[in-house]
Amino acid sequence: MTASTTAMCSNVLLKDLLDKNRDFALNGKGTTNHCPMALCALAGMGADDRRLQDFFAHWRDTYALPALPLTEAIRYEDFQAYLGKRENFADLQSCFAIRLAEHGKSEVIKEVFALVPFAPATTAFHALIRLAYGLQAEHAGEIAASLAALVAANFDIDIDMQGRQAANSVAAGFQKLSQSMRGKTYPGRMIAEKMRAVVNDEQFLENLPGMPVTENLLDELALWAISAYGQTRDFTILHIVTGVNAARQVIAYLDQKTLASKLQELWIALCVAYVSVGAPAVIDAAIYESHMRAKHRQLCSWSDLFARAKESNDDHVIKLTYTCALEISLRPNLLYQMVVMEMLGTQIESFAC
Repeated sequence: MTASTTAMCSNVLLKDLLDKNRDFALNGKGTTNHCPMALCALAGMGADDRRLQDFFAHWRDTYALPALPLTEAIRYEDFQAYLGKRENFADLQSCFAIRLAEHGKSEVIKEVFALVPFAPATTAFHALIRLAYGLQAEHAGEIAASLAALVAANFDIDIDMQGRQAANSVAAGFQKLSQSMRGKTYPGRMIAEKMRAVVNDEQFLENLPGMPVTENLLDELALWAISAYGQTRDFTILHIVTGVNAARQVIAYLDQKTLASKLQELWIALCVAYVSVGAPAVIDAAIYESHMRAKHRQLCSWSDLFARAKESNDDHVIKLTYTCALEISLRPNLLYQMVVMEMLGTQIESFAC
């Protein structure tokens, strides 16, 4: 656990606001409920109580929708029967909260993922991301909510991968998709809508490469994702960045015997997401990093970047900044820092860097 997540766990107000977030629905006005995730990221970056309260009020007044009332008491033994039933999100949340209180997060998470598809693309990766933040905050209510989201809105991408040639590397796999699918557009306004269209595209199914065989898959995915986001500033690719980081945290709780299959599900979901936005061409991460180093000869400190991000009410800016700080602590690479600088629109002279 990093110092930032330790501070998050000890934040009394954060836990209170996460409790209050239960009054909000799974979705928001034109979006999903990002409030708890942004609050956790703000706390992880050291936001004070006033800032947490202000963001909560902003979300409540701007985007929040009231939670649906409980309609039935779901027995834990029966939760699988509610797969894909979004109208039962609150019921599932209550079901999982009871189970977590009785058996603890490690056992329940392992049980749930053994019985339902990993489905990392669920709610455009937000169920996975919300679970990761709930684990960091050690908040049982948020863990219950994310598991309920995973079940109620489960987006399982069932593609036969038998006999597919594995990509030589993560970058090579995405490059192959770009060569065959670049520029193709898909219908839909939301990320998940476009992704569902990709899954039904025969051209994509013919060109989807097998998962690369590497011991460092998540490291390679994370580096490719931040490089691709830096080059494209694409909103869906931003979710690949935060989704990969969330997967790092959640996978530790899963049955390690099924790890390869879970990683393959993640690989497929990320490929679908990439193609859904036209599979834009990107240069190699090492070359892009070299360009960025030449461009940014002086770097802003993370404390300065956190200060700028904490001022924002854009939940995606908040989460991406925090995610990049977590990633750089796992595998140091200044690309994370430089991409955040550009995303925040920072000017070196405006900071005491």
